[in-house]
Amino acid sequence: MYGFSRRLCQIRRQLHTVSYHEGPSETMKRKIAELERLRKTKKSPKKDQFIVEVPESKSYLDTASLPLMLTVVGVALFTKLLMMHDDSRSQELIERKIQNAPAGQGTIRMLSREEWEEIREVRPRTPFESKLARPNAQVRTGESLHLEDLKDWTIDVLTDALTRVEETARHSSK
Repeated sequence: MYGFSRRLCQIRRQLHTVSYHEGPSETMKRKIAELERLRKTKKSPKKDQFIVEVPESKSYLDTASLPLMLTVVGVALFTKLLMMHDDSRSQELIERKIQNAPAGQGTIRMLSREEWEEIREVRPRTPFESKLARPNAQVRTGESLHLEDLKDWTIDVLTDALTRVEETARHSSK
């Protein structure tokens, strides 16, 4: 197979090569002369020109013109009028909301002594505690950390996460 393809390449080379004693054929000479004529006549004068496009000057943006100043003043006045209108309406909206509010909403009352004591009894949670934190799972700042506390805290965090997932699933299914 290799010898056959090699022999074909040799035959093709012999067909396309011209022997030294023969010059180029007449058809070849005519074709070359025609291509030379076309090359010389197709030369366009536009190709000889060297054109560089210069962008338009933007110096007019540096100076403030009368229409520009009038536009700025008009926009400023319009925004000021809108702000004044909004300020005048905001007080009316607040009064309307107060009138339309249900009875008892927005009233302030003093806590009784018992309510205050109940609030004070509830200890604040640290960021390390979950809603379901057991009393032995308290990781507090400033105290030494024990391995049991860390285990309890980890269990509480995982149970809190599962509880939140269950609550979210319940709320989204409704």
